[in-house]
Order: sequence, then C-alpha cells, then structure tokens
Amino acid sequence: MGVLTKEEIISRIERRKGLSLDEIEARIRKIAEREGISEHAAAVMLAEELGISLEGSEELPHIKDLVPGMTGINIVARIMRKYPPREYKKRNGSTGRVANLMIYDSTGKARLVLWDNAVVKYYDELNPGDVIKVIDPTVREGRNGIELHANFRTRIIIDPEDPRVGEIPPLDEVRSYNYQRRKIGELTGGERFIEVRGTIARLYRVTAYDACPQCRRKVDHDPTTNTWICPEHGEVKPIKVVILDFGLDDSTGYIRTTLFGDDAAELIGADPEEISEKLRELVESGLTIKEAGRKLAEDEYYHLLGREIIVRGNAVDDKFLGLLLKAFGWDEVNPRREISRAKAELKKAIAELEGGE
Repeated sequence: MGVLTKEEIISRIERRKGLSLDEIEARIRKIAEREGISEHAAAVMLAEELGISLEGSEELPHIKDLVPGMTGINIVARIMRKYPPREYKKRNGSTGRVANLMIYDSTGKARLVLWDNAVVKYYDELNPGDVIKVIDPTVREGRNGIELHANFRTRIIIDPEDPRVGEIPPLDEVRSYNYQRRKIGELTGGERFIEVRGTIARLYRVTAYDACPQCRRKVDHDPTTNTWICPEHGEVKPIKVVILDFGLDDSTGYIRTTLFGDDAAELIGADPEEISEKLRELVESGLTIKEAGRKLAEDEYYHLLGREIIVRGNAVDDKFLGLLLKAFGWDEVNPRREISRAKAELKKAIAELEGGE
C-alpha cells in the first residue's frame, strides 16, 4: 500500500470517527504547531492518536503480540505501577535519568522504560490507573518479559481515543491479573503465577548488585580497563538493583520470599544507591557481604516486620533452602478488594452446596 495523502487520511478519520472536516483540520493544525511538523505528518499523528490504522484492515496490536525488535507499533495500556526515577552514568561520563512503569492491557503486562528526556517530558504526568497510548517505542526482551523503551521518536498520549481503551480492565480488578490466591500451607513447590497474602515475619538480608540498565542482568567489572561488561549489551554504565529476602507468614504456613529490583526498593522505602552505599560501609568495617546484608536488614529496615502485604510470584522447592517464593511484585492489602474476594468465594461455595443438594 502506498503512502496516504493528507486528504485520504482526513477522509478515513471522517468515516471512522464521525468528526467534521473543520474539527479534523483544526486538530491537525494544532498538532503541527505543537510538534513543529508538516500538516501531513500531523494528520498521520492524529490518526495514530485516534486509533485509526493507516494500513488497511491490519489489527491493532496488544501486549501479547509484541516480540523483541518490533518497531513502528503503538500500544494502548493502563499504568499498574510507577517507580521512582534513578540516575545512571552514561558512557560519556554525564548523568542520565531512567524511570520504569508497569503497564497492562487485556492480554498481558509489560514494563515501560522512560529514558532521559522522556522522564522529563512524561513522568510527572503519568499515574497508576491512567490509560495511555505509547507510539513508536523500542520493543526489547527484559529480565521478566517484554519491555517498551521510550526513545526520541516515542510519544505518549494520556486518555487516548482508541477502540482498545474499552478492553482494558480497571486497576482494582487487575491487581491479581493472571494470579491465583493460595494459602502458604497449601504450597508444595512448582506452583506458578500465584499470590499470597501474609505478614512479614522475618528479614533475612538485603543486598544490591551492579546491573545493566537495559536488561538488569548482573555485570562484571574489568579492572584492567575499569569498565563494566554486560554479556548481552557489552560495555555499560551500571545501575544498582536491590534484592530483599524475607519470611512471609499467613497463619497456615511460612515461606521464604525473594523480591527483586524496583519492587524491593519500593517495599524497603529507600533508594538503591543509598542501600548500596550502606552495604559498602558495612563491608569496609570488616563484615562479609552476607553479614552486611543481614545486619542492614535487621538494623535499618526492621520497620517492615509485621507489615501485611500481597506478594505475587512462583513457588519453588529449593534443595538447600526448602520452599521459596520467587516474587514478581507486591501490593498493599486493599480492604475493599479483600471483601469483594471473600463475597465471591462465599457465593461460589453456596452455589456448589446448593448444586450438590
């Protein structure tokens, strides 16, 4: 299919959205002035904002359709969680900023990564619960699945006019998206995509490692060149990634839990760089890395003990440590949601009882 003219794009918008010619022309002029682009390019952008495909009958993509390396796509999703921005060192020695958001649609979830100018332009305007349209991001494979990286071409629109908006579940409904609530006493290892509600009963350790800012894998330091090397991305300026090990109790059982990255730092309530610096000071005082991690957790973050949370992840049976919950994320306990869950379970139990009779 050839490139559509401005008039053809306007005609398609008229047919699909029922807008008047004057209204469409006015919106095109506004976009052209705002972005400093031609009216033809502004017409293309308006079509994207309205969710109108300019490629015949091509289906609008969803998160489940994404594969690493895709370009020129757009995704409509709701923000599930927003993490604080972090600073990192660029290869030229200057300081940059990166921020992560977790987003989801009706088919799955992904991490949205904002870099530098995108942090400045969008971060403060985006909040959990907002529906956004991410236009022309870079699609990558991250440590925990697909990631969308905002580059210099990427645009983010809040509350877009797009047919996919109506498909996205509300935030309260999706907190347990694809996860099954289980009691700890029922777990044997091997359960996947579960959520557990429990109280933090013990802190084992907190630690931090140097990671690639793109894939978050651990990087190695080369002392001969004083550089950090990622197996996938080569020489990088590392960021700090936090790991928190704690014990969770729900009165039916107890399970050791491991939480990584932004989720761990958010639960602790401290910046990863701050945590790393405190660990470094403890090691320099004569402690081993393991001892430092245990002491920091016990001395600095004891306020976590007794806190009730919901943790999501996979249960595994470790041959050395026993039953473990490898967590993907966590949430505060929402009383309204818990009441709704209890009502639904009671209704199901009554229906099964009546059916049995």
